[in-house]
Amino acid sequence: MQLHDMFYKFMSDYASELKDARLTGDYKRPWGELVRQTIKNVIQGKIANETYYVKGSVGAGRWTDVPWIAIFDKRITTSAQKGVYIVYLLNKDSKKLYLTFNQGATNVAQGENDSEPIKFTGIASSSNDATNTRLRLYAEEIRGKIGNFERLKCDPINTGSPAYDAGCIYYKRYTLESLPQDEELFADLSQFIRVYQRYYELYYAENTKVKGSVSTVEVGEVMLGVKDTLNEINKYIAGRGFYYSDALLKNFYLSLKAKPFLILAGTSGTGKTRLVRLFAEAIGAYGDGRYKQVAVKPDWSDSTDLFGHVNLENKFVPGIIVEFIKKAADDKRNLPYILCLDEMNLARVEYYFSEFLSIMETRDWDNEKVTSDRLIPRSCYSGDEKAESDYSNLTLPENLYVVGTVNMDETTFPFSKKVLDRANTIEFSNVDFNLPDALDNTESDVPIADNGFLRSSYLNLREDCVDYWESVKKYNDKIVEINEILKSKGANFGYRMRDEIVFYMLYNEQFDLLSENEAFDNQIMQKILPRIQGSSESIAEILRELFRFCAGSFANKNGQTDSFKMENYLKENSFIRYSRSAEKICSMLRRYEDDDFTSFWV
Repeated sequence: MQLHDMFYKFMSDYASELKDARLTGDYKRPWGELVRQTIKNVIQGKIANETYYVKGSVGAGRWTDVPWIAIFDKRITTSAQKGVYIVYLLNKDSKKLYLTFNQGATNVAQGENDSEPIKFTGIASSSNDATNTRLRLYAEEIRGKIGNFERLKCDPINTGSPAYDAGCIYYKRYTLESLPQDEELFADLSQFIRVYQRYYELYYAENTKVKGSVSTVEVGEVMLGVKDTLNEINKYIAGRGFYYSDALLKNFYLSLKAKPFLILAGTSGTGKTRLVRLFAEAIGAYGDGRYKQVAVKPDWSDSTDLFGHVNLENKFVPGIIVEFIKKAADDKRNLPYILCLDEMNLARVEYYFSEFLSIMETRDWDNEKVTSDRLIPRSCYSGDEKAESDYSNLTLPENLYVVGTVNMDETTFPFSKKVLDRANTIEFSNVDFNLPDALDNTESDVPIADNGFLRSSYLNLREDCVDYWESVKKYNDKIVEINEILKSKGANFGYRMRDEIVFYMLYNEQFDLLSENEAFDNQIMQKILPRIQGSSESIAEILRELFRFCAGSFANKNGQTDSFKMENYLKENSFIRYSRSAEKICSMLRRYEDDDFTSFWV
C-alpha cells in the first residue's frame, strides 16, 4: 500500500471502528496496527535519519478521539508526553487529517512556563481558556522567532481537541477528496522537517542549556539519552566517593522502570540505603524535598502507621508517608519522588504494606497518565471533613517510586510470595573493598530528570507492548519454560510476574543497556529464585532443573553431591548462559544438601 492509501483508510474508517469498539467493549489491536506500525514504519523509512523517531498512537488502553502519528527530533523529545514536534492529527468526525507543527500542553496547563524559557511537556486535551490562551501565545512567540513558511497556515484549526488546536504553530490540512499522492505527501513532510530544524536552531538551542550529553532542562527522555543519563548519574555517585558497577545501576534503573517498587536485600552495611539516596541526589530529588527515608519499626502490625488513623478526638491523623505522597501528587512539575523504606522487614511486610501493594496493582491508564484506586477509603476519616477533603481523592501518583532496603539476618522477617511477586529483589552480597588508584575530584553537575525517565510505559502486556510483539513472544517462551519447571512441583507463578519480567526485558532492549542474557539472568535472580525455599525433595529437584535451564547438564561431572557437580561444571565451562543464577542455584542446593532446607537468602 502507498502512504496515500494508508491515510485514506485511516481517515475514512477510524470513526466507525472506534464506535464499534466502544459499543462492544472490544478494543482489539489489529486495526490499530495500521497507525502504530504500518504508517509509522513507512514514514520512519522515508525519513531515514537517526535524528528523528516516529510513533503512532490510537490511545493507551482505550482508543482516543484524536489519534496521531508524531515525528520527534530526539534532541528535543521522543514522547508525546513532552516537547514540540510534528504530528498528524485526525478529526474523526470531519474525516480531516491535519499535519501540524504542535506543542505540548501539560506544563502550560499547570502554569509553569510564565517566568522562564518555554519547556513543553506533553500533549493533553484541555478546554481550559487560560491554558489555551497561553498555548496560542507560545505559538505566536515561536512563529515570531522562526518566521513564516510558504504554503503553511497558522489560522485556527479544528482537530476535535481544544489543546491541539490552540497549540498548533503551523499546519496543512488534508480531506478525503483532496488527499494527495505520496510524492506530495512526502514533500509536505519534508517541509515540516525543515521547520523543525529551524525551530531547533533558532529557538530550542537558545532556550536550553546543555552540559555534556545531559540537558539540565530535559534528562532521561524515553529513548533519548538513557545510557548517557545513567553514565552521568554514575559519575555523580563516584564523585561523592561511592562506587557501584555500571551493571548494578542499569539493573536498578530497569527494575524501577518496570515497576515503581523495588527491594534491595542483603548483608548489613553494603550500601543499599546509600544507593537509594545517591540515586535520588543524582536526579535532583534529594535537596528538592522529593526524597523521603522512613525507618520501619518492629511493632508495625497494620497500615495505620503508613496511611493514618483516627485519634481519641475523632480526628484523622495522616500516616508517615501520606503527606509525602500528597506532595508528589500535587507537584505540577512532573518530577519523580523517591520513598525509601529502610530495613523494611524489621516488621512483617505483608502486615503493614499489603494495602499499599494491593492499590499498586490497580494502576491503569487515564488518558496518557497512570492512576490507581484511592489510597485511603472515605470510611477511614470517621467524619473528619477537613481530612476527607485533603486526602479522600489521593491515589498513587505516577511519579512516586518506592524502594525498600532489607537485611536478611536473625533479627528480620522473611518475605511472603505476595511481596516477592510484586517487586524486583536485587541482592547485595558481594562487597568490593578495592579503592581506585587516584580520586577524581571533578565536581559533577546534578542532572534534573523528569518523570519520563522513570515512569512505566507498559501496564498491560497485550495493549501496551504490541510494537514489540515478536520480542514479547521470545521472552514469553523462556518464561513458559521456567514456569513449566516450577509447575511440575506446584510452585508456578501467574500473569503478574510474567508481565513484569517482559516489561523489564523490553526496556532493556529499547535502551540497549545490558546484553539479553545478562538482563534475563537478572530477572531469574530477582523474580524467580527468591520465591524458592523449603525442605522437600521437590525444592531440590526444582533447583536441579533450573540449573539445567541456566547452564546445562551437570550429570557427568565429578563430585559426590549434585551441588559439587554443578560447581565443577561452572569451573570447566567458559560460557554459561545465565551465570549468576547458575551460581546462586548451586549455593542454594548446597545448603539443602547440608541442612535439609534452603532459601534464596543463603
